[in-house]
Amino acid sequence: MKIECARGHTPQQCHQGLQEACGEYALPYRTVARWVKAFNKGRQNVADMRRPGHPSVSEEVAQYYFPFLEHNLQPALRKKQRHFLQNPPINLQDNARPHAAQAVADLFDQWSWEVLYHPPYSPDLSPCDFDLIPKIKEPLHGICFRTVSESLQAVDHSIRTINTTGAAKGIL
Repeated sequence: MKIECARGHTPQQCHQGLQEACGEYALPYRTVARWVKAFNKGRQNVADMRRPGHPSVSEEVAQYYFPFLEHNLQPALRKKQRHFLQNPPINLQDNARPHAAQAVADLFDQWSWEVLYHPPYSPDLSPCDFDLIPKIKEPLHGICFRTVSESLQAVDHSIRTINTTGAAKGIL
């Protein structure tokens, strides 16, 4: 969009280009118009800017959360979920500021834990939709069900076998 603005395109032209490229996933026209206006006024940065009411994580919060994880989470896993120590889990983060702090990210790197973050601006879309759902659907591919109850039984069976086959290792 920034390049299109530099070429002198209007908000309508930018939005049309996005719709051609992204289809139904294109940004709404109002969002495109707001960005075009900002770029035309000289904005260079494409990252979100701080705004009033948007809390930032103080070092104190991050420094409290980090030792809490370090001293409480691993001992709890040793007692309750030993398999996570050998097979690191995939940690689904909710993008809360303390969870996304650099110290916490470094700790998860140190533990070799993969971290999935919710996509920005999509509170209804979870990374599980991209990783877990295809594993549920895979054994059902190409099967035609005659009744709803037959399909529900097949889905139930698929979900129950995911963890026993190890296909969902680190997810469930």
